[in-house]
Amino acid sequence: MKNIQSHLRLALFLTSLMNSEGENLRSGSPFNEVVSEEDQLVKELSDRMKPRNFFAEADANFDIIGNADDTVITIPPKQFFHLHHMKSGGTSLNGFLNCGLNRGRTYYANHTQPLNLRRSKLSECSYSSFKACTSEPDHSCNKGIQNAAYMEYCSPLSASKKFEWDAADAVTMLRHPVDRVWSMFRFQTKSCFRCTPLTEVYQTMDEMGTNASGTVFGPGVCLGQLTNHITRNLQSIIDNDDWNYHDDDDLRLNDALNNLQNRFVVVGLLERLNETQEMLSHSFPWLATELEGSSTQCKFPRMNTSPGNNRCGKGYTHWDLPDHPDEETRKAIVEHNQLDIKVYEAATEHFELQLKAMHGTKSES
Repeated sequence: MKNIQSHLRLALFLTSLMNSEGENLRSGSPFNEVVSEEDQLVKELSDRMKPRNFFAEADANFDIIGNADDTVITIPPKQFFHLHHMKSGGTSLNGFLNCGLNRGRTYYANHTQPLNLRRSKLSECSYSSFKACTSEPDHSCNKGIQNAAYMEYCSPLSASKKFEWDAADAVTMLRHPVDRVWSMFRFQTKSCFRCTPLTEVYQTMDEMGTNASGTVFGPGVCLGQLTNHITRNLQSIIDNDDWNYHDDDDLRLNDALNNLQNRFVVVGLLERLNETQEMLSHSFPWLATELEGSSTQCKFPRMNTSPGNNRCGKGYTHWDLPDHPDEETRKAIVEHNQLDIKVYEAATEHFELQLKAMHGTKSES
């Protein structure tokens, strides 16, 4: 098992070194001209993925002997966020991250002073609330987002920029677009898609465009989930949720790819969960499964699975959908998610570079 105090102190030291070298790693790192492009990328990723300490404020006060008059230690705002892509293991990832946060808060509360660790969430699941929060300057959500140390953004990356979380550490996890869309269809078969075969849903979307949203099918983000949702979520420059508008597709793709490769400390893949968890625990040591001084084990939970009864069968019984789509449905998903396919292909290449960066850092230490 690892020692929680030594890990957090080491992470704080490494973070101070990284910050002193400059924020723009991709443009500021000096490289020998003979070094290959891949080696350069791995070096940059190695710097970006160095362990850092979310609990720096608490760690700085670790040796203080608390008493009744001591003030509460507050983790500063805008430290860390998770960009959640629906049906990509995001709910499970958020549970894993919160396990680490809860464990750290409890540990410090038991060994030094009470720890104030504010958290907040912004989600498109309640679409009207999301639009109000992001469009009304004095909305009640603003205070919670501005004061939070940790955020879950189940929304486009542009929302994090709007609320000025640009400097925060960020993580995200992707899933193959075909599997993600099919999982969403199985999860919201009735409420979003009105028990309609997915190929027919796509046909109606092609014929009616956004007019099908809230009329033939569910409102809000229901239909947007079926077409290039990952690309839209990774956009920070373009803020347009019209999934039927394609004139800016090249700009959308470039924006998404740039953020995928440059914005996140760790980009995980659901299909490679064990390695994703290893990378998260490398960059954020407080996410290790076990830490000395705590009996809590943080493992990756399985959450938010498809319902046992989607009420789409005869007499509101279950319409038993297969784990994977048939060939016709798969072709329809691919056709309507061409941008996401390209983003995912880039993510798999980026993932391999992250692994090389992590293993190189470990061998050096």
